[in-house]
Amino acid sequence: MWSYARSGWTVARKSWFLLFLLFLYQYIWGFILFNYVKSTVEPLLHRYPGEELPEAANRLFLLESQFQLMKTDAVMPFVWAFLFFALTRMALTPIINSGLFSALHRRSETKPRIAFFQGVKRYAKPFLLLYLLQTVLTFAPLIWLIPKAIESVTGALDWQTAALGFIPYAIGWLAYQGLLELLFMYVGFGIVSGRNGLLSLGTFLRHCLPIIGLALLLFAVTGGIGLITTAASLWWAGFAAVLVHQSYPLVKALFKLWGIASQYQFWASK
Repeated sequence: MWSYARSGWTVARKSWFLLFLLFLYQYIWGFILFNYVKSTVEPLLHRYPGEELPEAANRLFLLESQFQLMKTDAVMPFVWAFLFFALTRMALTPIINSGLFSALHRRSETKPRIAFFQGVKRYAKPFLLLYLLQTVLTFAPLIWLIPKAIESVTGALDWQTAALGFIPYAIGWLAYQGLLELLFMYVGFGIVSGRNGLLSLGTFLRHCLPIIGLALLLFAVTGGIGLITTAASLWWAGFAAVLVHQSYPLVKALFKLWGIASQYQFWASK
């Protein structure tokens, strides 16, 4: 598995165009969301009475907030904004993946920039359909999981028991989500290569254990580096901490590209 991780790392660190594209996508998306949440939350925080005023002022603030949420449509603009952001993300992610996978597959034939845009033009529609199917399969278990989780939480005597009852459902759903992402990644590899996507699905099913092992290996490495980076930025306050914090989105994009490239190297060998 480590040999595929090494070859994937070589591909990722040499794919500067793809790395910059992933970084730009994540940075712009995070910047837009951050500023929207900031513009929404800050006015509410300015209206919060705080500890300086009497307790009655805090209760009045909470009652007013409850009335606004339950009896008016004040929350609807935020609901529509959330749906807009979610649908935009659902549309952009598979389009970028179609170009990214195509550029990885054709990196020895043409320039990454050309392969990326050709991949978007040729494979955007099937990738959109795949992503829609993946989204449906991802959230379908919640129909069963949410009532089970609510039942375990409401029947608990304290918050520790409630957490112990809720955590297994959350971990199971996250593991299921990660497995689906790997499965559809391999189907995407098959599409951009010109093969039948079902053949790549068969490849995933035959070699699911080493594929999952490779994903867990990369997750452990990137997660460990992320924890070290966070701890270092907290421990060494000052310019170095700011520099580490500001550069981490680029490192995060590199890790994402590394994971995809490593899985592609495994797929190509089979």
